[in-house]
Amino acid sequence: MSNVYSLNPRSVLGKKVSRLRSEGILPANLYGRGIDSASLQLQYVDGRDLLNLHGRNNLFEVQISGETEVRPVVVRDVSIDPVTRKILHIDFFQVDLQRTIQADVPLNLIGTSLGVSMYGGVLVQAVDRITIEALPADMPEAIDVDISALEELDSQLFVRDLTISDLVTVLVSEDTLVLAVQRPRVATEESFEVAEGEEPESTDDSESDESEG
Repeated sequence: MSNVYSLNPRSVLGKKVSRLRSEGILPANLYGRGIDSASLQLQYVDGRDLLNLHGRNNLFEVQISGETEVRPVVVRDVSIDPVTRKILHIDFFQVDLQRTIQADVPLNLIGTSLGVSMYGGVLVQAVDRITIEALPADMPEAIDVDISALEELDSQLFVRDLTISDLVTVLVSEDTLVLAVQRPRVATEESFEVAEGEEPESTDDSESDESEG
């Protein structure tokens, strides 16, 4: 937690926050267990940088103007403009460093599956994130999933097969399917065969008459 980000109290609320965004200021909220929620703001570039560096679930610190102590937080939610992809709002969650938190953590696929590369199978991902619990300092941003274990067609990988730190508790069933290699679909063409000794029917209904000599 070497980086500390500066936040300022925010008095502009509701639809008026669009004015802040036009000035390069990003609105935010901070909340947590047993504390009063706070409306805050920070420079847009700082918000963008902290998201790029820490993402979600990773622990870092913020300093609210007027306070003497920093607060340990994680990013709990981010609002993104669907057209411009600009950040619209950030929700920070203040954590108790001695109390576990829960988060939906994405799965990061690594490696190469022989079932796909050699046998032409189709990799199907049943879930792209799982719910886990850990102390804030131990919460991973993502969990790596090595797909090299999927060596054959019809091979499957379950939550129980994932390599996860002992400091993390998985809150979904170990029998949850994560990945599978499905057999490729083979395109079939309908074929028509003429039976032996059988001639195809003529499509011409007209017959020619032979004249007798």
